[in-house]
Amino acid sequence: MIIEDDMILALSLEIMLKKLGYTYIRKAHTGEKALETMVDFKPDLMLVDIFLGAGISGIDVVKKIQERENVPVIYITGNSDDYHRSLADQTDYLSYLVKPITFNELKKALDKENINIAS
Repeated sequence: MIIEDDMILALSLEIMLKKLGYTYIRKAHTGEKALETMVDFKPDLMLVDIFLGAGISGIDVVKKIQERENVPVIYITGNSDDYHRSLADQTDYLSYLVKPITFNELKKALDKENINIAS
């Protein structure tokens, strides 16, 4: 699942995931939509932007989801400062990638964590 408010970046991430073998991908452009989507969709992995515009943040989405599900998370964000990193540290995540990211960076993050759940 891709949780990203920038539609072009969300599409780019989707293309990267498809190249890595992921075939069933859902996207949400707001935190609220992500939580709605999670009602009937159980992802194997979430790529999450921290700042999703108005509404709840990506970190808040992850906190709510992690209350009931154990889903691997990779944050993909433009926020590389210590404050946002400390907020992310309040959740369980695999990797924290700073935009812009490349295909190789995403692949390396997945390989490093032995995420081999493409389906």
